[in-house]
Amino acid sequence: VKMDLDADAKLKGLAPGTVAANYIAEGVRKSKFPAIDFRDGEPGRVAYLTGTRWPVWLIVDLVKDYSGNVDAAAKHMKRPAALVKMALRYAETFPDEIKAALQLADSRQP
Repeated sequence: VKMDLDADAKLKGLAPGTVAANYIAEGVRKSKFPAIDFRDGEPGRVAYLTGTRWPVWLIVDLVKDYSGNVDAAAKHMKRPAALVKMALRYAETFPDEIKAALQLADSRQP
């Protein structure tokens, strides 16, 4: 495990202790939001709805497009509304993370 952590830290250009702390923080978040996973992306680690290709920031944007109608967004995603609601609760709990991801997505729009 230490070799894997050291390799991951080297790849990310971070100290192994920082990478370990980040993984612990993600574990705590997952214990509060079990339908949320994390993947490497931009900016940094990105929260996704487990078992999907839907990042939380995109779910927030989709619900906004549906004027806040969670059931309609869930139908569009072909996922239960309860999972969409968990993603929205995650976004409410970590608004700076979601705001940064939304800003990055907006900056990439042509």
